[in-house]
Amino acid sequence: MLYMVEAAASMDKGNSIDAGPGPGPVFQKIAERFHPEALWGDASRRHVFMVVEIADAAQMAELMYVLTWFTGTEPKFTPIMPPEVYGEAIEQAKKIISPK
Repeated sequence: MLYMVEAAASMDKGNSIDAGPGPGPVFQKIAERFHPEALWGDASRRHVFMVVEIADAAQMAELMYVLTWFTGTEPKFTPIMPPEVYGEAIEQAKKIISPK
């Protein structure tokens, strides 16, 4: 399943990362392991967004641990899907209950 994953470093952890080689080496390893479809940084804070295909709960937990240990905060995982999936989901939901 496709997820938007957000991670923001705590102040102490961000300062520690910046005092060293910066976030590049860890993000390179994350990219090699998880192959994000997209990766963006927020210019106003130490905050990144990535879109990642996650195969199962173990892979999600692995990425969660990597990002938690690296940033000192818990990442946020949001499942995402293309708009056309909504139509199928709505039709299936209507078989159970009406939106009235």
